Amino acid sequence: MKALTFFFSFLILGLIDSPAQEFYSRTFGKITQNEATMTSCEYEPDAEAVVLYEMGKLYFRGNDLSGSFEINLEKSVKIKILKQAGIKYGEYEIPFYIEKFRAEDIHSLEAITYNYEDGKLIKSELDPKKIYEEKINENWRVKKFAMPNVKEGSVIEIKYTLVSPYFFNAKEWNFQRKIPVLYSSLEFRAIPYYEYTYIMKGSKKFEEQSTDLINNDIQWGNLRYKEARHYMVMKQLPSFKDEEFITSEEDYIISLNFQLSKINYPAGGSKQIMSTWPDLCNDFLKDDDFGKYIKSVEKEAKKIIPTLGLETKSEQEKIETIVNYVKTNFAWNNKKDKYSSCKVSDFLKQKTGNSADMNLFLSGMLSAAGINAIPVLLSTRDHGVVSSTHPFQQFLNYVIVSVTTGEIRLLLDATETMLPYDKLPSRCTNIRGLLVEKDSNKWIDIVQDDVALTDRTFNIKCSDDLSKLIAENTYTTYNYDAYNYRRSYYGEIDNLKELLNERKIEPLGEINVQNYSDPKKPFIFSFKTETNLENISDKLFIPPFQNQAATDNWFKQAKRTFPVDLIHRHGATYKSTIQIPEGYKVEHLPQEVQHAGKIMKVNYSAVEKGNQIEVTAGFEFKDSIYPAKDYQTLKSTFDYLIKILNEVVVLSKK
Repeated sequence: MKALTFFFSFLILGLIDSPAQEFYSRTFGKITQNEATMTSCEYEPDAEAVVLYEMGKLYFRGNDLSGSFEINLEKSVKIKILKQAGIKYGEYEIPFYIEKFRAEDIHSLEAITYNYEDGKLIKSELDPKKIYEEKINENWRVKKFAMPNVKEGSVIEIKYTLVSPYFFNAKEWNFQRKIPVLYSSLEFRAIPYYEYTYIMKGSKKFEEQSTDLINNDIQWGNLRYKEARHYMVMKQLPSFKDEEFITSEEDYIISLNFQLSKINYPAGGSKQIMSTWPDLCNDFLKDDDFGKYIKSVEKEAKKIIPTLGLETKSEQEKIETIVNYVKTNFAWNNKKDKYSSCKVSDFLKQKTGNSADMNLFLSGMLSAAGINAIPVLLSTRDHGVVSSTHPFQQFLNYVIVSVTTGEIRLLLDATETMLPYDKLPSRCTNIRGLLVEKDSNKWIDIVQDDVALTDRTFNIKCSDDLSKLIAENTYTTYNYDAYNYRRSYYGEIDNLKELLNERKIEPLGEINVQNYSDPKKPFIFSFKTETNLENISDKLFIPPFQNQAATDNWFKQAKRTFPVDLIHRHGATYKSTIQIPEGYKVEHLPQEVQHAGKIMKVNYSAVEKGNQIEVTAGFEFKDSIYPAKDYQTLKSTFDYLIKILNEVVVLSKK
């Protein structure tokens, strides 16, 4: 991630277009012979479509009705459909923001499909009546339309202007897409009244970059000013693959994000928008919906604390009691926020609220009980990693609570009833968070080191006719595995049956569940299965773990560019007891394995004990995050694990 501030600087870097660019037109409405007839992307031949160009122009204009500036984004894009699978890129969406009586506006929309048929270029224009609007949530809408007559070989071209009164953070520009991009450019025209910081992700530099001052003056009302033009280009970008095990694609896709850092007033004076973390913390502590909300909770909590029986409890027991009180008496409405959504009195009546209502209330309750509770601001995984060098509050979207008891720091969240009191939801595990104290610039790591673990046991016997394997299966799940299974179950046996069926496991008869309502205990469920027994030439081939161990490699990419983020360390154990049928003996047992590599620990043991065979196995990842250079080792180690866990025991007639 790279960030720069620009405001009337005059650095000019220029690179000459490559000769290949002569084959493409960046003039709207003009299609070249090469574009019409091309069948593949030269540097990514398997691509289903390719962006021939995508160009944006950001500039300010005054609105006479509102008396304020608006920011305009003129955008045009041309896409070549190379394969049948690429037709989906003819489905186009333009999101826009609305808040109370102020909304972004989309106008001057043109969209054309070009098809080269029988030596002629056929042009199909979008019917404006085919554009419709869809509500995403309270603040976001989307314009949607399907390009006409799109098929393999089509070229589609779209342009429009989006006008926004919200220029605190200008529109993000993604240079990269999930298909290759031959050319992407952004022109940003700055004016003297607003200074921006831009944050570049996914790359360290532009392929072309220039800055110059436009000599022509612009007059709006009593204001006369010049624009500074900043021009940025990226070329021949590869497609952004759907990489598994990443925080958010927004952290890695090549993009440019603008943030307003300073306002310069025409009459004189200025206002600094880009703050410091200490100042930002102080602002949060003074805010009615954050720091003052916690203070209001402390007053109300004095009525609640005496009812919780904390007098004889240790400090850690007090913390657990208060967290569980909030979890069981209030419900999260599934909305993430860092600010409370209502007054404390309303929250107490409604018994439901967003994540900040829940966790700021928890912070106030803990403080009222004499426990040093500190709010921690963070960005959830889907919101992207925070740039610690850029103190903008909009980079943070969630709040949890930190408490220290003895030498132990606990990170608390009250939204998930199916997690133990001292475990955070996975969405919060995103590098680190900011402790919100007076004048604070303290960051803490947000890591959950517990292993997400499932123990599987199998008691296996052969049917009398040696055609079936009958197994009693028990899953004992811990930590985040327990949470995930609890959420899947959700009090309904059919939910577990459906989950097992998705894994090609068919439970026979009832499924028995234990400890569903107590997240401190492992979640346990058991069931029977009946599977075909492979019986060839008087030999029985028995899979000890009933094909319920891993069979697909988690790591499927040919190469890896980004770190591998597993969120948690993962592990599993397996224990199988196989009854040897009468008249049979052991012909083959898999070899013992004790592997302790830099990626994971793996063990396997199979021993004969009287008329039984006991097989045990297990694995445990050593870390939750691995650098990209370890990807091939991860992949090969997991292949090795799959091979071991799926070996069979062979029995033969005596």
